[in-house]
Amino acid sequence: MTNIKKERQNEILKILHYIQNGGDFATAKKMFKDEFDQVDVSEITDAERELISQGLDPREIQYLCNVHADVFKGSIKDNGDNPDFSIPGHPVHTIKLENLVISSLINDALLSDLKKWTAGDDQALAKIRQELHDLATIDKHYRRKETSIFPIMTKYGITAPPKVMWGVDDKIRKLIKAGIDLADEDYPQHQELSSLIEEVSHEVLEMVFKEEKIMIPMIDEVASVEDWYNVKQEEADIGYTLIQKPMNWKPKLADQTPQPPAAASLNQLSSLVLNFKEGSLNLEQLNAILDLLPFAITFVDSEDKVAYFGGAAKIFPHSKNVIGNSVYSCHLPESVPVVKRILDDFRNNKKSSYEFWFTPKMLGQTLYLQYMAVHNQAGEYLGCLEVAQNITKIKNLKGEKKKLD
Repeated sequence: MTNIKKERQNEILKILHYIQNGGDFATAKKMFKDEFDQVDVSEITDAERELISQGLDPREIQYLCNVHADVFKGSIKDNGDNPDFSIPGHPVHTIKLENLVISSLINDALLSDLKKWTAGDDQALAKIRQELHDLATIDKHYRRKETSIFPIMTKYGITAPPKVMWGVDDKIRKLIKAGIDLADEDYPQHQELSSLIEEVSHEVLEMVFKEEKIMIPMIDEVASVEDWYNVKQEEADIGYTLIQKPMNWKPKLADQTPQPPAAASLNQLSSLVLNFKEGSLNLEQLNAILDLLPFAITFVDSEDKVAYFGGAAKIFPHSKNVIGNSVYSCHLPESVPVVKRILDDFRNNKKSSYEFWFTPKMLGQTLYLQYMAVHNQAGEYLGCLEVAQNITKIKNLKGEKKKLD
């Protein structure tokens, strides 16, 4: 059985190498049909993971991703949906509902109005502008996936697909923005705008296919009920794309629902006293204080794994599912070298801190980020503390305030 699986993977790799080296689509499709009737999602992802282990940069595999999907489309084995996924409010049900609306927006509205506009109906341009702005809200759909779902995949060793999909998500965002900028001009060029809309439509619809036929079945094989429960609890922090807030959802079986520690043990832990240089706090007090800090903190341990989130401010969305994962899995491939340099400089005592400040357009807030090396009394490196703060209000303070309101 193992030999058969290896042989199948080698045949898939042969096809992927052919595509990677510039082979044409028709031949790749024929190569596949000659060798396979159906393939399992895991066989494709294992083969793509093998490509990356052989040295292919995850960023380079992005442009191959759509071709892979096209070659294998219609031949991916349907292992049947988890019945929980059909329950309104389940994160997967929400993903599919959004995908249904997104697909309709593209097929029934955007592409239809593009056809009318290119045929001379100038009034269709106003609809195209609105539809592109509506499509831009797909950012929420993608951010929920990147924040809460990709960490589940990484936790269980499925590392290549999230890197590839995240890169494609970012490409789609840029294409939509370019389309909006062009469409909002007084007299946009027909050919340029048509090409942009057709490209982004293709990319978005391909991502719908990848999410539902590749990503979700793959996660279903490994994710626990607690993993999905975490996703559900974190959804509202980011929001939804073109749908109302979904119904509440909890695991069906009470014994599967994540439960807090028993009251007795919780009370015992809360009364645990921690002695510091200047005073002491019990665990309950410490947790309450950390949760009230007017900024967001993240601690990455000495092995570059995410160990802790805290603070009252929600600067960047994060997920419980990322705890224990490599910090590099939380960033796009092009950001990883910067993160790695910061942590390497801390570990090698080249630097003790870094600071950045900027105003992202999507947030409209000035952010101040500090990265600080954490050491014990013996000077041993323990990890990195990130402090993220919205300083917009602080920057705008005028005069003095010395009295109570």
